[in-house]
Amino acid sequence: MIEHRLEVTLEQPPERAFDFFVDFRNEPAWNPDCLTVEKTSAGPIGVGSTFTGKMKRIGPSESEIVALDRPRHCSVVDRSRGAEGTFDFRFTPHDRGTRVEVTMRMQPRGPGLHAELGRVVGAEPLAQQLFPAVAVFGHRRIRVGFDERLARFLDGATD
Repeated sequence: MIEHRLEVTLEQPPERAFDFFVDFRNEPAWNPDCLTVEKTSAGPIGVGSTFTGKMKRIGPSESEIVALDRPRHCSVVDRSRGAEGTFDFRFTPHDRGTRVEVTMRMQPRGPGLHAELGRVVGAEPLAQQLFPAVAVFGHRRIRVGFDERLARFLDGATD
């Protein structure tokens, strides 16, 4: 199991930051590896809402909101061909803004990413050892410029 955390403080009220993150169709605005996200369930966003997305190097993914407490917390189960995991979003008032903490817990599964890494490096056991490094590298890509991309998007959006 891999665990990785991102944290950012935004100059936005918790409700606005929460609504932005929980509508996963906004993910391409802050995640450079996210190509598209579509909501696949009917009705307002809440527990049970589902999304499909396409990610660079990972391919299609499916997400479902499994816990929601506006504007404080959201948990999502995410499944892709190579891994399954959870994303836990916490929103805390901080000064005149919001601290957003995202914890990712990911478990490699199936032949997906392990098989791809195994072909690239030539050995499945080595691929299993490399998976955590690849996942952390991907999230470091998100972190680079994260604050600026998110602030630019939120500050440019209208209420």
